[in-house]
Amino acid sequence: MRTSKYEKSINELREKNPFISNTELVYMVLRDNIVDHRIAPGQKLNQEQIAVEMNVSRTPVRDAFAALEKEGFLEKGVQGYTVYEMQPGDYVALLEVRIALEKLAARLACSQMLGSERSLVEKNLADTEVLMAKGIGRARDEDINIINESQAKQLFHALGEKDHEFHIIIMNAAHNQYLVESYMHIDPKIHFFRFSALNAGACQNMLERHKKIYDAIRQRDEDLAERRMEKHLMLTVSRAMRY
Repeated sequence: MRTSKYEKSINELREKNPFISNTELVYMVLRDNIVDHRIAPGQKLNQEQIAVEMNVSRTPVRDAFAALEKEGFLEKGVQGYTVYEMQPGDYVALLEVRIALEKLAARLACSQMLGSERSLVEKNLADTEVLMAKGIGRARDEDINIINESQAKQLFHALGEKDHEFHIIIMNAAHNQYLVESYMHIDPKIHFFRFSALNAGACQNMLERHKKIYDAIRQRDEDLAERRMEKHLMLTVSRAMRY
């Protein structure tokens, strides 16, 4: 019998694609849970247990594990599979590619962004500001000191989703199919690292940097948009080095 841990994700995927294979189903559920850190870095995964929890045979689980290992989300050792834990060197290598893609996206968005996409960015910034305000007195104090670990974790996760949403909007606003395809190929790993290095101070600064990037795009200043996007992403390196 399926457990509540994966049931919602499984049902959503089957609704979107009733013909999805069990291998793809297991792969997507596990990948999404790993990326969002619902399955924690360093956690051991057991094929038999996953098969029981997802109500599938061991074969699709084995194949999904192999695919996740190939993509770097799982590591295989003598005692089985564990979820990948962030290594600063890997993050820096990924960041080099990310910066190149997102700088170009910011430049192209200056001339290509539609009015509907501007509205999406503005809603994203407003939603992020509301989340930050709600956190004061519940998750953290006005000096961004954590006062409730559980509330802080929920806040950081919600802000991480808003950060992800902002960058996807800018990427899509470039209106370059090949650029978007290249970015989406590495997006799950970017999102994984996002939650590995997230902290309260980074969230506070994130909103201000997003606003500056958007201001440059609205001004149609391509060079400024590029510089601000690069600076924003480069500041994540120091965060990664602390983990």
